Amino acid sequence: MDLFFTAVAAVMLYLHSLRDFAREVTTLGGERLRRGLRQATENRFVGALTGAVGAALVQSSSVVNFVTMGLAEQKVMPVRQAWTVMIGANVGTTLTAWLIAYKFTGLGPVLVTVGGLWSLMGPKSWRPYGRPVFHFGLIFLALGLISSTLLPLAQTPEILAWRDKLSTPLHALIFGAALTMLVQSSAVVVGLTVLSVAGGLLDPTLSIWVVVGANLGTGWVAFINASALGPFARRLASFNCCLDLAGLALFVTVLQFAIRPLLAMIDEPGLKVAFVHSAFNLSAAAMALTLLPWIWKYLERYVPGEKVA
Repeated sequence: MDLFFTAVAAVMLYLHSLRDFAREVTTLGGERLRRGLRQATENRFVGALTGAVGAALVQSSSVVNFVTMGLAEQKVMPVRQAWTVMIGANVGTTLTAWLIAYKFTGLGPVLVTVGGLWSLMGPKSWRPYGRPVFHFGLIFLALGLISSTLLPLAQTPEILAWRDKLSTPLHALIFGAALTMLVQSSAVVVGLTVLSVAGGLLDPTLSIWVVVGANLGTGWVAFINASALGPFARRLASFNCCLDLAGLALFVTVLQFAIRPLLAMIDEPGLKVAFVHSAFNLSAAAMALTLLPWIWKYLERYVPGEKVA
């Protein structure tokens, strides 16, 4: 029971730290983030790059998607441009998986110490900037704690029985999507998946489908958030869900077979998960951006009439 509650507490610490980091970065640079998204040019590739950089900095595609949908709803950004930003945000959030796979968790205590001292003892005008550093370190500190508890936890009979229930790709995909909708963050689910594979808690083959499910779940998270904004936001969230479904179809039919030789060259299970996560989002984004000039004339039928300020 001690081991179980330690693992659950570490997961809660990770979840709250990730959300607090996103909130701190958004609070400090929120206006800059909004201005940068508004100034993304009509070029669809630059818009996607803007979304990817924003999501990588904030460590959350959900935050970037919510801000973007809000700007579209306020009519300060065209819906087409807003969607390219959201396409890029799905790619930017993959950075989290790579940081965990490359074992950046060891930096946690250092960043917590530096950020904590900075926010308490630094120059008053600079103290607010220490808080994001502190929370960023807390993310990796929590991940290190999770990693240390997963290996002994994976050998318990209860966990072994639970693991048998994820015996098929479909079950793993549904589990990843449901867990993402529950915690409202694909970064959390993918991060835990990387650690679970490295700790022997999940089979590497099934973990790939958990990650694919997490990508599907994050589209529905955006749809739930959009329900509080308005028709423009709901249309954007619907397009995002369709993009995830198209990405799933591409992964099932072509991508999983195309990347198998590359996966065979990667020995570290955590890196395989991060690679699949990036490959899924990059392929879906490339497909959407390439086809956008041809499919937009059909998509805009479902967009309410807009006059951009």
